[in-house]
Amino acid sequence: MTFGLEIANALDPYRIPAHWLVALYNRDFTISLQPWQFLIRALHVLTVCMFFGAIAVLDLRLLGVAPDLPLRPLLKLVLPCVYVTLTLAMITGFALFFYDPVAVGSHDWLTPKLLFIALGFANALWFNWRYLPGQLASEQGLTKASRAAAATSLLLWGMVVLCGCLNAEPPPRLFLGS
Repeated sequence: MTFGLEIANALDPYRIPAHWLVALYNRDFTISLQPWQFLIRALHVLTVCMFFGAIAVLDLRLLGVAPDLPLRPLLKLVLPCVYVTLTLAMITGFALFFYDPVAVGSHDWLTPKLLFIALGFANALWFNWRYLPGQLASEQGLTKASRAAAATSLLLWGMVVLCGCLNAEPPPRLFLGS
């Protein structure tokens, strides 16, 4: 039963090259951040959770949950939270990466996580540019494309969270069955 190892090995070609990670290592930065590393990690987890929660509320509304809730006031309430938590999550994520780029960069699920983040940004930019202005001006229901973008958003950001969770603990190296 080595399913986790098979997936981890399949991701090897997509990892950040080790010599790049070694080149990014900065001992002075690591030493200066060491007393704060736990706090930065906790803030990262908290802001990722808050970001995903805010995105989920918005996407669920776009999918048709709570249709009586007007979209424009919801956006005014949720978007500042999205922007602040995303900014803090990105800053703390970069700090954690540069704290120990060799260890963090060698995690099995880092590259897929970064891919899902990039796809999440692309989906958000595409939706905001192509569909959101029309949805705000329209008194009719949401379009299929808006629903598809919202469902894609939930999937992509959910995968970011899942990859982050999978990075936290390596796959078991030994099967401890009965």
